[in-house]
Amino acid sequence: MLAVVADDLTGAAELAGIGVTYGLTVELAMFVNLRSKADLLVISTDARSVSEKEAVREMTGVSAALRMMNPELIFKKVDSVLRGHVIAETKAQLTVLGLERAFIVPANPALGRILIDGHYYVQGQPIHQTHFSKDPEFPITESNVMKRLAVNEAPMAVQSATATLPERGIVIGEVGTQGDLMTWANRLDEQTLPAGGAGFFTAILEARYALKKTARLSGALGVCRLYVCGSAFGHRVELVKNAAMAGNFVCYMPDALMASADEHPVELADWVSSIVTCFQRHEQVIMAINADSNVDTQGLAIQLRTTLAKAVKRVLGQIPVDELIIEGGSTASAVLREMGVNRLSPTQELAAGVVRSAVVGNSHLHITVKPGSYRWPTDLWAFHGH
Repeated sequence: MLAVVADDLTGAAELAGIGVTYGLTVELAMFVNLRSKADLLVISTDARSVSEKEAVREMTGVSAALRMMNPELIFKKVDSVLRGHVIAETKAQLTVLGLERAFIVPANPALGRILIDGHYYVQGQPIHQTHFSKDPEFPITESNVMKRLAVNEAPMAVQSATATLPERGIVIGEVGTQGDLMTWANRLDEQTLPAGGAGFFTAILEARYALKKTARLSGALGVCRLYVCGSAFGHRVELVKNAAMAGNFVCYMPDALMASADEHPVELADWVSSIVTCFQRHEQVIMAINADSNVDTQGLAIQLRTTLAKAVKRVLGQIPVDELIIEGGSTASAVLREMGVNRLSPTQELAAGVVRSAVVGNSHLHITVKPGSYRWPTDLWAFHGH
């Protein structure tokens, strides 16, 4: 068995989808299923959405449980642009697993994300000059990785794939090409914890396990679809706006609910009712946060996704939705937690990072999750004018 621990659900799903494309049987869960018989067990901790102390506690518990299963490999999935409690969690895992060193290789040239000479670039731009600077929870204001992540008590270095490496501590690997990813994968040993993004994980599957991609599984998506867009910044906001202007049904969260759903039960019920009414006339409906709202959403990320999750659960209780399609890992985690879903069976990689799964115990519903910073596949986001 191979095991992955991811700090958010979309990252977990991304690696689960890669496993599917390599012909592995995959289980995606929110806990360590000690009875799992899957070739690849992927655990989503949602640690990116909690405090550093809570994240370390969660990562410690999950790592200890996985160690009991004695998997052939434990891979730590981190955000490709290093948001979250990356160093603190890595230190905790090294301690629990009894390892001396970690390779954190986050960049993915296939997505235009590279780490060169200590600086991170997205599509050729220093990352702090991109939309990542406006991330509501982990705004990136510095492209220099050491300045972003260095902490006094953690020995850490940013190094190229061909450099002489320290025997212990945390090494953040520079990547400019696909070849660099393979070089890092080939430098792993039994005392090194591999961590990073989808590109590094894929390189490990090919370099260490000689796995080859299989034909991509296809299958028609269900007709009745609910899209849940939890972001209020970046390119995705414009997509939702354009869909609304083109006459597609977009149900924005009412302003009153942005501050507190618990204090406005009538408004929540009315919003859910409006979404249900939309489904009576349309097969595809979008739930979203209105970026043009009069409410300042700064600091409200947790409240917003909690409200979305409550509304989604109520809608699904009234409408037999075939496909629940969620953008954003934290939003997806909140929705699944509210629904009581803790195990998924990934079935299709619709595009890089966009993975469709069956819900274990519910053969009718499929859930697709997409990282907030990834683009929609054109055949999945097909909203246009009438």
